[in-house]
Amino acid sequence: MSTSNDQDPIRPSDIAFTPVTADDNGKAENLPWQQRRASWVALAICVLLALVVIFVLPTLVQPPDTPPVPISSDRPATPTAESPFRDAQLATARRAAQDVLSKILEKQAFLESKNVELWDREAFDRALAVAATGDTHYRQRAFDQAQDAYQSALDQLIALETAIPQRVSDALAAGQTALNNGDAEEATRQFEQVQAIAPDNAEAARGLARAEVLDQVIELVAEAAIARQNNDLSQARTLYREALELDADHMPAAAGLEAVDAKILDNRFNEAMSRGYTALERNQLDSAKTAFKQALQLKPDDPAARSGLTQASSAATKQTLQSLLSQATALESREQWHQARDTYARVMAIDSSVMEARLGQIRSAARAQLDDQIRGILDQPLRLSSDNVRQEAQRILADARAIKSPGAKLKEQISRLDQTVKTATTPVRVELVSDQDTLVTLYREGELGKFQRKQISLIPGKYVAVGTRRGYRDVRVEFQLGPEGLSQPVVVICKDPIS
Repeated sequence: MSTSNDQDPIRPSDIAFTPVTADDNGKAENLPWQQRRASWVALAICVLLALVVIFVLPTLVQPPDTPPVPISSDRPATPTAESPFRDAQLATARRAAQDVLSKILEKQAFLESKNVELWDREAFDRALAVAATGDTHYRQRAFDQAQDAYQSALDQLIALETAIPQRVSDALAAGQTALNNGDAEEATRQFEQVQAIAPDNAEAARGLARAEVLDQVIELVAEAAIARQNNDLSQARTLYREALELDADHMPAAAGLEAVDAKILDNRFNEAMSRGYTALERNQLDSAKTAFKQALQLKPDDPAARSGLTQASSAATKQTLQSLLSQATALESREQWHQARDTYARVMAIDSSVMEARLGQIRSAARAQLDDQIRGILDQPLRLSSDNVRQEAQRILADARAIKSPGAKLKEQISRLDQTVKTATTPVRVELVSDQDTLVTLYREGELGKFQRKQISLIPGKYVAVGTRRGYRDVRVEFQLGPEGLSQPVVVICKDPIS
């Protein structure tokens, strides 16, 4: 296209515009677009929009604050030949920088999840600023410098992550110190810092709960201290317990309660000891022992309480021994030898070193045995029909007579035993009846023969007569002969024939 043609004026076309009627609609649709009114309207709108974009829009959009980063290159501006080795080096450096960058993003996300902005925002921002310098190097295609910057930022973020356990430990310790110092605000700040890092930390949760009631606890402890000064130990203990119900780990409240309990214990112990010694002085030994035992329940290892109980027990034992010895002596005087023997045995069971009890036990045991032997003869005098028994009775009688200063009871026993022995050795007439056909034998006396009636003299005792006859069953007759004799004769006759 020539210049002259470009500058030719636009001439109107010789196009005849005829009005279009409803009947001509079909024809208008077949006209060229240059002849359509809608085409010209659309073209005018497009031109208007183009002018707005070119001249108006640049004035409305502000350029960015960051100046454009010049990209320096050692290569000449003029096109040069391709450098595959250099391109490979740049690609490797870019990938290395990207790898470090991905680790930065991981650490950044982790630390943000631990609310790092609440506990070390300054160090976190420094690390991110270093990472931003890496971005600048990266855009300039200085990938090695970008990697170095990224690695430095990563190291700083790793240091923040590594320090988390120690930071948690330090914050917990600082919170505890604040609690001990009564600083609820500082304690809350420290424990909230821990919860920002570790929301599930149980110690931090307990610390926050303690900090919430710290002011109330401090007030209760102060009131308890005043009660202690007024010696109102019961009220002080109540206040300390209320404080510990709010915070079981509050050391001043625990120490105060321990001191009050110890004071109350001392008071109760001293009261028990005082009652014990008072009862001991009054010879109320059972009461004294009870008091000293109560003191030992309060303080099991207290030497004074043990000593008091020992004194009371020793005195009570001595009193018991004296009482038992007196009882035993009284029993001996009444010739109740069995009871005296048993009483001396009780004394020996308490203290075997009491010589009086040892001798009394031997003496009363011997007299009790003699009493049993005499009673045995007197209760069964017919046993004296035995020679052995008679000899034993005579020995017993001699032993009884040998006792010096016998009591009335023994004298009466000696008299009765002597009479019994004499009576038992005096023969008594006995009549036996038979039938002249039965052979009669009397045990311990011998064969008496066949007779119809016979009288013999026998000492009191138990006897057995046996009758025998050929062709008849034997008979056996037992009879007991007393000093007074028999009221009827002894019949010994074999009557039952053998079939």
